[in-house]
Amino acid sequence: MNKLTKVSLIASLLVGASFSASADDFIPTDITAKLERHLATQMQEMMVTAQQELTLSLQAQLSESLFDTNLKLAETATKSEEASMKSAMVKE
Repeated sequence: MNKLTKVSLIASLLVGASFSASADDFIPTDITAKLERHLATQMQEMMVTAQQELTLSLQAQLSESLFDTNLKLAETATKSEEASMKSAMVKE
């Protein structure tokens, strides 16, 4: 082989190696970026779901508390009415 052919072959090998090295660097960087975006999206979805579940839980607890309070008030009113009726009957 002549000298020009050898130089051309070596130059083409170096250029090819350079492109493959760039591609190798690009692939992990691209994968890392996609993974980071995917994880960020998943974290946002988890936060929205957790917020919704917390809101529903608090609403359920508040409703239960209000129901219990109303029930106790109704029981107290019934007892006081019964006591009033008994005292009215005793006076007659």
